[in-house]
Amino acid sequence: MTRGKAAADKFHLDVGENVLASSGSRYENVQFLGSGGNATTFLVLAASGPNEGNLFALKVFRLLSNAERRTKFLNEVSFLKENVHPSIMRVFDEGEFPAEGDTYPFVVAEYLPTTLAQVPKESLGLAEKLSYTMQLLSALTFLQALNPPIVHRDIKPRNIFLKGRACVLGDFGLMKRLDGADDVDREVFKESTGPGMPYRYRTPDLVAYALNKKDLTCKSDVFQLGLVLAEIFTDQMLCKESRNALDPVKLEELPFIKGKLGGRIAFQIKRMLIEDPDERPVASDLLKLWRPYFMEAVNAAHTLDGEVFDPIVPFREKPYRGVSRGRRRFR
Repeated sequence: MTRGKAAADKFHLDVGENVLASSGSRYENVQFLGSGGNATTFLVLAASGPNEGNLFALKVFRLLSNAERRTKFLNEVSFLKENVHPSIMRVFDEGEFPAEGDTYPFVVAEYLPTTLAQVPKESLGLAEKLSYTMQLLSALTFLQALNPPIVHRDIKPRNIFLKGRACVLGDFGLMKRLDGADDVDREVFKESTGPGMPYRYRTPDLVAYALNKKDLTCKSDVFQLGLVLAEIFTDQMLCKESRNALDPVKLEELPFIKGKLGGRIAFQIKRMLIEDPDERPVASDLLKLWRPYFMEAVNAAHTLDGEVFDPIVPFREKPYRGVSRGRRRFR
């Protein structure tokens, strides 16, 4: 176990090591999942409590030397605990791991191993793509209706998690409450070239905000989601590469989208990518417009195949390659 600030903001759990949450439940480390700019994540097993026997993702804030980021992490945990929506990642527990003279805050969230970034877009059917679109627009509609509204600011395929036919928006570490408080994070946004400003999913709104030219609104998330949807429906990233995160956002032309609904889908994506946020639609209006597209795809699928979605097969059994010894080999 690595403990304390002297350990250069590192955190480690041995396999089988336990973490005690504030609820009194214990979580046992199964394996290391990854480490980001602020936190380290482990796959853990609930070893006691009401969820005993279930697997979760344990996200431990490790950057103890940065008090501001620690506050943002705790704000993210608080938000996810208080706001429940089918398309927003769920939090089940939280706590603090004691260290020498300090503590590592952690959160226990649902374990979602697959992100949209890992899925080949050509493997998704039209109804599936439209279903993901509606679910994500539903999440944004929920965020914009909160008091105060929330801007996610980091919507990208790596932060969208899949579970069956459902998709979930996660990683609220960059979220901003539109409560009229002083924009103390403008300088952080300027200085950060990684988590503070997602290069290929930047929005004109985020750049203007960082440059102190314009206040932020929930329509920035609409633009980011438009970039994600363009990638879902065309398998191409639209945001041109830039050396400076604060450069103007320049987009490639949206490729042609095939199919009967292709023209209408492209039209709505282009509306989401309008540069001027005042001309860009809000998520709640977009959700109403995309829903008929989904139902049209549903009806077409029933007409052609008799079902909307193919059965989800978690894995395909590999054929047995060894000596059969008189037994039937697996096929």
